[in-house]
Amino acid sequence: MTARVMEHHDMKASAGARAVVREAVFGVQDGLISTVGALTGIAAGTQNRDAVVVAGFVIVVVESLSMAAGAYLSSKAQREYLERMLREEEEEIRNEPEKERQELQEMYRSRGFTEPEIEIIANRLMSNPKLLLEDMAHKELGISPDNLEEPGGNALVMGTCYVAGGIVPVIPYLLLPIPAAMPISISSTLLALFLFGGLKGRLVRQSWWRSGLEMLLVAGTAAFAGFFIGRLVDRWVLP
Repeated sequence: MTARVMEHHDMKASAGARAVVREAVFGVQDGLISTVGALTGIAAGTQNRDAVVVAGFVIVVVESLSMAAGAYLSSKAQREYLERMLREEEEEIRNEPEKERQELQEMYRSRGFTEPEIEIIANRLMSNPKLLLEDMAHKELGISPDNLEEPGGNALVMGTCYVAGGIVPVIPYLLLPIPAAMPISISSTLLALFLFGGLKGRLVRQSWWRSGLEMLLVAGTAAFAGFFIGRLVDRWVLP
């Protein structure tokens, strides 16, 4: 396998990994936060274990489908927009080659290439429309034609990770009465946030404990917000 082919495969794998990490972090974090925030508020406000369990499963199922659909539609819209830009660039290459040559020369000139170097690069790229499209799309539009996101894959990762995160705060209410389940639900969610943040830190080669602490501090406040809102509802709204 040539170096260029290996580089192409590495770039494609890297782009796919970035999308997976983004959707996984969003899905797990939102599943944990949304569910524990809602359940803590419902538990504090109603003290009804059955209502909390039913609400928990409804939230996890409905929100996971909603998040998956949102990930699919947003990724599809972005892909369609980028594909339109690529088609327009391809038409310009086909219909206005001299204009593209001038743009190409100007791009490399602004980056400090000498005129002989620019001439060699321009002649090479202009002789291969596919390479020219890749180069112009990357440098002019910031797009890699072979590394566009996959909407279906993003939706699957988002929905699955939301369920994985959302089920954590529900489990204690299935097994324990509300007074015991509430602190365990909150603490297990906070622990899951820290551990997942640490895993994310390892994946992106950052300090795992710093990444875990960041996710814990930024995201964990939702549980306490849910608790206080539930207490306020119980005190001022419910009879």
